[in-house]
Amino acid sequence: MAFQWYTRGLDKGFPGMIADATNKIIDSYAVEEETGLEPGDAVIQGTDENQIKKYTGSGTVIGVVMHHHKESSEPYYPQNYTVPVVTSGDIYVKVGEDVTAGDAACLMASTYAWGKTGTAVSNAYYYKGADKDGLAVVRLRTPATAVMQGE
Repeated sequence: MAFQWYTRGLDKGFPGMIADATNKIIDSYAVEEETGLEPGDAVIQGTDENQIKKYTGSGTVIGVVMHHHKESSEPYYPQNYTVPVVTSGDIYVKVGEDVTAGDAACLMASTYAWGKTGTAVSNAYYYKGADKDGLAVVRLRTPATAVMQGE
């Protein structure tokens, strides 16, 4: 019987991938905008309660677009596609600058990429850090009052 060994050099994940087996809340929304969404994008509430759109400098981030396997397209999730959004849990994101575990998760002002400078995302921090253009793990937590009320 032959054994296969996995090297330590394998990629640890990809943007929008669930990072671990911790509890998480994943909600479904339709993509509102024509420009679509990519896994790992920070999103805000859309015009309709069932829609979301990419964070572009205003609004409250409600979560991160999760990756699910499908036929690849450009954008990955086109307008009106139903996407999973992690609103509480650990998820991989691509960072636009070096981040360290424990840093507040922010969206950079010029690019809206994940980083440690710019607009802080409420209830989010880096659980695992990364170098610029690498993959970090963002930990999103639902506010304690919502959890206590069963929301």
